Amino acid sequence: MTTESNHPAGPGTGRRAHLVIGTAGHIDHGKTALVKALTGTDTDRLAEEKQRGITIELGFAFYGDHAAFVDVPGHERLVRTMVAGASAMRAALLVVAADDGVMPQTREHLAVLDALGVRRGVVAVTKADLATDDWIDLVREEVRDLLAGTGLAGSPVHVVDSLSGRGIGELRASLDRMIEEAGAPEDPGFFRMPIDRSFLLRGHGRVVTGTVWSGRAVAGDRLSLLPGGETVRVRGVQAHERPVEEAGAGDRAALNLAGDVEPARGQALFGPGRGVETEFLDLKLHLLPGARLLRHRARVRLHLGTSEVIGRLLIVGGDEILPGSAGFARIALERPVAAMQGDRGVLRFYSPLETLGGVVVLDPDPPDRRRTLPGLRERLAGLEGSDGERVAALVRARGWASRPDLLRLLPWAESRLDEALAAAVARGSLLSLEEGGATWVDPDLRRRWTEAAVPVLEEFHREQPEERGMTKAAWGVRVAGRELPGEVLEALLKALNARGIIRYREGFVSLPGHAAGLRRGDEEAAGRIEEVLLRAELNAPLPATIAGETGASEAEVRRLLRALKQVGRAVILDEKVILAAAAYERAKEKLREAFGGAEGFTVGE
Repeated sequence: MTTESNHPAGPGTGRRAHLVIGTAGHIDHGKTALVKALTGTDTDRLAEEKQRGITIELGFAFYGDHAAFVDVPGHERLVRTMVAGASAMRAALLVVAADDGVMPQTREHLAVLDALGVRRGVVAVTKADLATDDWIDLVREEVRDLLAGTGLAGSPVHVVDSLSGRGIGELRASLDRMIEEAGAPEDPGFFRMPIDRSFLLRGHGRVVTGTVWSGRAVAGDRLSLLPGGETVRVRGVQAHERPVEEAGAGDRAALNLAGDVEPARGQALFGPGRGVETEFLDLKLHLLPGARLLRHRARVRLHLGTSEVIGRLLIVGGDEILPGSAGFARIALERPVAAMQGDRGVLRFYSPLETLGGVVVLDPDPPDRRRTLPGLRERLAGLEGSDGERVAALVRARGWASRPDLLRLLPWAESRLDEALAAAVARGSLLSLEEGGATWVDPDLRRRWTEAAVPVLEEFHREQPEERGMTKAAWGVRVAGRELPGEVLEALLKALNARGIIRYREGFVSLPGHAAGLRRGDEEAAGRIEEVLLRAELNAPLPATIAGETGASEAEVRRLLRALKQVGRAVILDEKVILAAAAYERAKEKLREAFGGAEGFTVGE
């Protein structure tokens, strides 16, 4: 459904994803009034917002055909709502009131935007009617100093009055230039929407809202809810408070869901086969210059999408990260989140609540959780590299991965993944296990498996020559040192079989020239057992009876009967029906002679 093959995005679809511009700034600095002056839309939606004159939840307003504002709250206690809105932003409109200047939440919001990697922005100094020109000049300098050293350094600063319209035209011109320079965001084609509200609507049932990160959703689509794993069906779609046929990237959407589900803020909707549910992530941290020193095992709050989860930070390659610097870390969360490689988030201290910096998810679900894992720093560094380097690092951390495995981890279009895999294979960083490339493996691991394949079989044939071969599961465990997934094991066996290194037939693995034979020293005892079976003809003796006639233990008789079966000298039809192979063949021949021309025969006949 919401994969690139079913709901394509980009050129030719008749719509362009909106550039989401977040308003940021201190409480009561005029963000909502400014958005109304620019768009004609009042983003205060709730009665409490109207009464108090501040934004509590996220408001949304179109700006032209290719952009939309998300208006976020400025109150300190509502910073987590600001973070939830900022996670979808690709640009910012920073608002500073001329009469107040830079205030605490101005700095906090700018820190969040910087932490999330927002690099496009415009500044509006509002309420110009409440300050003198000299004071406004001081505020403008203060703003420029504040932006220095951040991703928004050098952004244009405009003095405006939302009520009189002063400076609005110049502000529009700067916004238009920014939107044009940003262009259309890349859309990987699968649907993804973090949920920020969930409620029951009379006559409709469950409704969830959020900002669409990628892809499109239409009525009838089936989506995955993470964390949780439930599949939900879309009954209806709204975008920007209007019923629409589809909601796409950059839209502020409301989806009416069918089914007995109760989604919550912090969960996310994904196209099938995308996204992972995880309680442990590998991160790259970028601490703000004014943040506190961050120590190993610090308790922190991770804001990812619309989720806020407490976790324990495990610093890689050291015991602390200094303010203004970057480092690798792993985080163990107290409850699961939905994530993909490359997601950006915000890290805040557990208590007191302070924004520490930004994070980038390097591996959303690493298989080995040791902090001192050999080569961990190098692997994490590879996850910051080119597409080919990143996909190779993800595969090598796991030993192997299938295409569906990688699509769950990476927020890429399928074509981009295919190009990255081809680049990694061409560079020798990955190997395809089979023709057509459905599973990829670490070349070093594949080499070790290949080197172990023959010695494992040689040992097995030496110890159990009567067996036709090892079961594929047992061979896989011996070669790999752990149980391999069925598709990986099957691909490996077929590849080695095609190269003539092993023989793989009917679920058994052997050396190409192996022929089952009795162990040295077993021939005499096995011969006596075979004589008993031949004398009995079709009156199949029990193992206990054979043991009594030959003087061997019952356990030894059972072992030798199995050996005779493997070399073709006995037939075990049932635990209690064991015949000499020659007697069995004579019985079949008699039946063919007696009933060869008949359509069938009864047991009595």
